[in-house]
Parts: sequence; C-alpha cells; structure tokens
Amino acid sequence: MRKKLLQIYESLWFTRMMPVFVLLLICIFFALTVGDRFLNIRNLRIVFNQALITGTVATGAVFIFGTNNVNIAMGASVALVATIASIVYLSTESILLMMVTAVVFGIILLLLMSILSTALRVSVMFVSIVMMMLLSAVQQTILGASTLTLPFQMTTMLTQTNFTLIAFLIFFAASAVIFHGTGIGRAIRFIGSNKVCAGQTGLYESKYLLWSFFITGISVGLAAIMIIIRSGTISVSTAISLNMDVVLSIVLGGMSIFGGTKSFIYAGILGAITVTVLNNGLLMLGVSPMILQMVRGIIFLTLIFIGQKRPDRLPSPTI
Repeated sequence: MRKKLLQIYESLWFTRMMPVFVLLLICIFFALTVGDRFLNIRNLRIVFNQALITGTVATGAVFIFGTNNVNIAMGASVALVATIASIVYLSTESILLMMVTAVVFGIILLLLMSILSTALRVSVMFVSIVMMMLLSAVQQTILGASTLTLPFQMTTMLTQTNFTLIAFLIFFAASAVIFHGTGIGRAIRFIGSNKVCAGQTGLYESKYLLWSFFITGISVGLAAIMIIIRSGTISVSTAISLNMDVVLSIVLGGMSIFGGTKSFIYAGILGAITVTVLNNGLLMLGVSPMILQMVRGIIFLTLIFIGQKRPDRLPSPTI
C-alpha cells in the first residue's frame, strides 16, 4: 500500500494536477465563507492583476529554482528597480525610457548576483541574503521617508492599454519556449537534478546560472513596471511581501524546491494565482496580517517537508 501511494505521489499526473486541485479547493472554500465579496468582478480583477505581477517574477524565478538554487532577493530587487525607473520617469517624462531603465537595471542586478555567486564560489542563497539587505538599504537611502508619486494620467493610460497582461503573456510564452523547447531549459533541469553529472557532460552550472539570472532580470524589470502602473506610488514598503509570495508561488504551483526534471514553467503563474487568492480570501475573513504571514509560513514549510524526497538518480560524490 505504501509503495502504491509513493508511486502515485511521484507520478507526473499527480505533480501536474494536485496544484490545480488545491487552487479549486481554496476558491470553493472562500466562495462559501466570504460569498459575494470574494466572487464579485471588482475583487476578481484585483486578484488577477496582483497575480500577474507575482506570476511574472515567479515565472522568471523558475529558471533559478530549476538549477537547484534559491534567490530570496526578488522583492528587494523589484522594489529598487521600481524606485529607479520612477525617478527616471519623473525626471524625463518618458514612458519608453522608464521601461527600458527598469528592464536593463533588473538584468544588471540579477546578473551581478550570478557573477558574485560564481566568482566567489558562494551559494546563490547566501549571496541573495546579502543582496537583499544591500538593495533594501540602497532604496531606503534614496527614498528616506518620502514617497514617489507617478502621474495618474500616465498610469491610467498604461492600464487602459492592458500593458500588464500583454507583457506577462509575451514573457510567459518566451519563457515556456526557452524552458521546455531549447537546450538551455534542458540543461537547467539537468543541472538541477545532478550538478556533478551535468558538469561531467560539459554542462557547467556557471554558464546556465547566467542565463537563468538574465531571464529572471527581465521578469524583475517587467514586474517593477507593473507595480508602478498598479499602485502609482513607490515607497520603502513597495513589494515588501513579494519575495515570500514568489517562493511560495513556485512551491504551491507544484514545482519541487530542488528544481530538476520536475520543474515546469507554468508553476509560477499557477502558484501566484493560488497565493493571491489565499491572501485575498484570508484578509476578507478578517485574519490579521501577522496571522496571515504565519499561515503562509506553515503552508510553505509543510510543502517543503512533503517535497523533500528527491527522485532516485546517479549518486553525487561526498568529497
């Protein structure tokens, strides 16, 4: 019986369908407990727009997670990029320059993390911890106690053109092709399964970390623009919970925390919808932000515990 349950748990069908089943259960629960407030069009639109922002970053982060690495500086990166892009717009009043700045600066920040990790031979996790504190400090130095306010006309115009949806769809489609249809994606999943074996076949982690962080940098830049459009203001509290949302999204989307062959690109957006629905529904039930964070933490740790068993593969040397 135990062997049969284990086979079901490790099956591709279970991996792909369980996140969808969890999302449906959460939606049904809040529909029954909250009712019309949860199901009305305005609230669903809010959930959808927030999920697109989280999903954009999570889709990019899938590439990093796929290599069996974790970057926890995503929120701080998006916040600083949004700050820089907002300053550029307020100085030039050029939407194009704001967007180019956001994407370019996002790529630079993420590539810097990759280079530091490779050059110093330090885990991506540790580099991202340092970078998270550094980027937050830089943003606080730039903003202080002030808040950047973008013109309402600009944000409204970009909202009416559906920039957020269009940008996400283009990025998601390109990411899906790269991750599942090219040698880059196959190499990333191979490295996530066994770095030593991948290196012995000529697929070195440093090269594909650069690719992973480059693509994630694009997602950071796009998410920064989306936040500018959605909120119209940038402060030190911008994207403060985004990092946890992104990590939780990837895990709730059904992707293994260890990356590897069970990585798939739609885990980011599927998990982002689940996380956003969960946040929205719990707040509507009157759950305090502190309890909400505790619930999210418990869910995350539970999923990590459940998914900690990795599939059997070639053994790695212990030296």
